[in-house]
Parts: sequence; structure tokens; C-alpha cells
Amino acid sequence: MTTHPADSAGNAVPDGSGRHWLALAARGAFPLDDSAQGPSGFAACGLAGDLQAAGAARQFTRSTLTGWGMPALVDNAAIIVSELLSNAMRYGLATAQELPAPAHPVWLGLLLRGTTVLCAVCDPGTGVPVLKEPDHLAETGRGLHVIDALSESWGWTPPDHGGKVVWAAVSACA
Repeated sequence: MTTHPADSAGNAVPDGSGRHWLALAARGAFPLDDSAQGPSGFAACGLAGDLQAAGAARQFTRSTLTGWGMPALVDNAAIIVSELLSNAMRYGLATAQELPAPAHPVWLGLLLRGTTVLCAVCDPGTGVPVLKEPDHLAETGRGLHVIDALSESWGWTPPDHGGKVVWAAVSACA
């Protein structure tokens, strides 16, 4: 498992300007190899910053990966997406000072390339994820450890005016 920020800044907001937020995450998740096959599947959805978002994200992930014929990845990807989304809701939305709040402040993207799926969550926050030693008596604080354990690699794009993208790559070849 590796964790690192993506190597380029850009527009993390899915508003059509600048580089696409999911493409930024893909640069960190997939090797920059011109001979490699491009993505064979792409899906994204906007999520409200409410209590139903995690369930909607898991269902979106399950149905998308099942449709792509990747049933072996469904369980791990659903857990990863749930953890990424929980962190976005807790840290990305809590720090965003955007008024009025958009209808879909968090975006989930899934990108299939070969046997690897990139799970990426875009939020308006500017704080980067920090893998800390968990407090074994606390009820929270283990999400990044779960992501690290279930993914091939994970990381984030450098925050900018639009926020950041936190991503994890999960592979069927693991």
C-alpha cells in the first residue's frame, strides 16, 4: 500500500473548467505510461452532504462494479468508498466556507482501467488526509487505515480553490 499526493495541481471541482477532478486523481493512481490501455469504464455521481450520502455511494459503487463485471471488487470498493465519503463529510464539508452550499457538495467517481478500479471522492475542503496512530478506545479514526489495508494505493490531489480529491485504487489481481 502506498499513499501520496498527486503530482499536479488543478481544478478539483467538477464544474467543467480546468482539468477534470477524476483525471487528476487518476494521474496519482495509475502509472503515467503512454503505452498503457486507457480507462474502460467511468461513472460519477454527485452526493448531498446528508446522512443518506454514504448509503447512496455504496449502492452506486455496487451497481456500477456489478455492471462492469467486477463482482470480486464490490465489497472492498464499497467499504473504501464509504470511508472516503465519511472523511469528506467530516473534514471536507466541515471546513468549507461556501455559501450557499451546492446541492451536491461531494462527488464520487469510479474509473475502471484493466482490473483496477479507482475510487475517488471530491470535496470542497482544503485539508489533506493524515494517517495517524489510532486511539484504540476511540469509536472513530481508523478510516484511512481501512483504506490503506484494502487498496493497492491511495492518495490525494493538492488542494486548491475548489477543494481536493482523495482516491484509492483497488485491484482484482491482489
